[in-house]
Amino acid sequence: MAKVIFTAWKTKSQLLEVRDEFYPPSAYAGPDLRSHGCAVVEAWKLRGNVPHHVEATALLTDAILHDDAQRNSIFSIRATYSAAFCRFVTGLVDTKIHGVRRTMFQRATDLGLPASFVELRHEATHREPPSLVVLRKAAQRSLEWLWDNYWAGVADDFGASALTHDDSASVRAALCDALQPLSGGSMDPVPKKRKRDQAVSVAMRLVSVCNVSATGVRLLSSVLLERGFLVPNGRELGDSLNDTFKEWNPVLQKVAESHPAFLRHLTEDLVNDLAFKNTTDISADASSEALYLWIAHILTSPAWEFHRQSCPQSYVLRACDESPHHWTKMLGDQLRKHASKPKSALAARPAAKNRISKPKHVRNDSQYAPTQLSDKLLEHGWGFLEKWDSRPLGVVSRTGKGNNYAYLVTDESTKKSVIIDPANPPEVAPELKSQIASGKIDLTAIVNTHHHWDHAGGNNDILKQFKGLQVIGGKDCASVTKTPAHGEEFKIGDRISVKALHTPCHTQDSVCYYMQDGDQRVVFTGDTLFIGGCGRFFEGNAKEMHKALNETLAALPDDTKVYPGHEYTNANVKFCIAVSQSEPIKKLQAFAEKNKETQGKFTIGDEKLHNVFMRVNDPEIQKVTGKTDPVDVMAALREMKNAM
Repeated sequence: MAKVIFTAWKTKSQLLEVRDEFYPPSAYAGPDLRSHGCAVVEAWKLRGNVPHHVEATALLTDAILHDDAQRNSIFSIRATYSAAFCRFVTGLVDTKIHGVRRTMFQRATDLGLPASFVELRHEATHREPPSLVVLRKAAQRSLEWLWDNYWAGVADDFGASALTHDDSASVRAALCDALQPLSGGSMDPVPKKRKRDQAVSVAMRLVSVCNVSATGVRLLSSVLLERGFLVPNGRELGDSLNDTFKEWNPVLQKVAESHPAFLRHLTEDLVNDLAFKNTTDISADASSEALYLWIAHILTSPAWEFHRQSCPQSYVLRACDESPHHWTKMLGDQLRKHASKPKSALAARPAAKNRISKPKHVRNDSQYAPTQLSDKLLEHGWGFLEKWDSRPLGVVSRTGKGNNYAYLVTDESTKKSVIIDPANPPEVAPELKSQIASGKIDLTAIVNTHHHWDHAGGNNDILKQFKGLQVIGGKDCASVTKTPAHGEEFKIGDRISVKALHTPCHTQDSVCYYMQDGDQRVVFTGDTLFIGGCGRFFEGNAKEMHKALNETLAALPDDTKVYPGHEYTNANVKFCIAVSQSEPIKKLQAFAEKNKETQGKFTIGDEKLHNVFMRVNDPEIQKVTGKTDPVDVMAALREMKNAM
């Protein structure tokens, strides 16, 4: 059901009219309408709640209009400025009003509000009202901040809501328009004091587009890689990017905070361009150097410490290894050196007053090396109590008729087990009975990836032989008793956590199961994702498969092992090699020729490299298909595979 939002204005155009009264266009030569804007906002307040940014703009503007020494005393002018300014700052940073309690300075930093505003608010509240010179300047800066962080995005928010979500051209145009202030194309230099405010404004506009467009996050990373955005025009080999980093860090980080998948897409696009782009003399290529510097900055600099948790670092290293050249070798060496760099031990840090005391019984064994904790956690008194006992996640697979896989997953500590897709009971049941009789497993459920007979066709026979089992799967699976919602989690025994991921396309009830036991991660993909391939679109379309592979499954950690429903790798790799002769595909081909079974041998990170259906944004694959839109590329690849 759509969310109903009540506003004090009747139409969006009314809000835009008030904005133009507070901030008239440069070409406007009519009467001063600011007092009318203040009166309209006052009327809106009688109707209901008004956004703080709108009310603050009216209060500050009214204070400026009150600044007339011939009609009002200096004291009343100072008091009016002080009241309006304090109201503006307090409404933004006072955490007693909303949110987790933090200091006003911390809140101001999060919002991009100058720290001097908080200091001036404190002075005006607890001491004498500041001088008129200071107050006038503060009011003007406040109105500039409100423009950059609210009013400038009002029209863009309205435009974003009207975007056609699947229209890549419209979304791309909206993103380019939002990025324009930072493109370097303006002839008028931005004052230093407004650069941070401008960055926050750009980030808010980008987030607005991404909020209303399913493809916005994915397209943003590709738009950013255009020359002139992340890489300045005219950059030459050896030029520093430090100024560019300072300019773009707050923008990229704010987008990543709202849409964590953005940083994964950006990192993957950066390394794909660096590793797999063909260049005659790549060591002398300034663009490749810039890509290398950006990746190294995101993955190693302190500025990105708390954001890069969602970065696919293992994928970056694997891509560097798969395509070794001057820049990828340097990047791989730098990342490995950074990963092995020892962190300061907890005991080496002096205890600070009013901090959490050092925990007792912290182990000092080498196997509990503190390199796994960040400096920030160590600074706040965190240490290691004991090592997490990480044992391999128990997966036993069996190849059935027609290259079907059935999987038995067991929690080692409790023996609780589930059988995944037991399509052929004559083959599966004897093994289950043997393990139950020997006390190795306690079978609790059947888990199905979808309703097709070669996955769920054995459910009823298994239920007859093993009483009291749950049947967990899609809504159309035989004898299903539970259909978990997308993202719903449940447990197998005490240790294995399971998350259901809905991936409709092959069938509309297709579900993949992501499981984790300590640091062991696996995903059972049924007929959605195969090693080097994907399932046919029997009940869905290319858009659904693109979402399933390149959004839902691609978002899993890169070291997640893939367990598909069938052994189709030999046939899949023949198609992949016909589309692309990349090194990862050649390695998959060599492995498939020597091994009859490939389940659990490759990860999500591997699939992003050798599975052409997960490379729909790769220019090489787009060139082969003659398409550029990811969904169109997916459709073209499927048609090519079907015809092969």
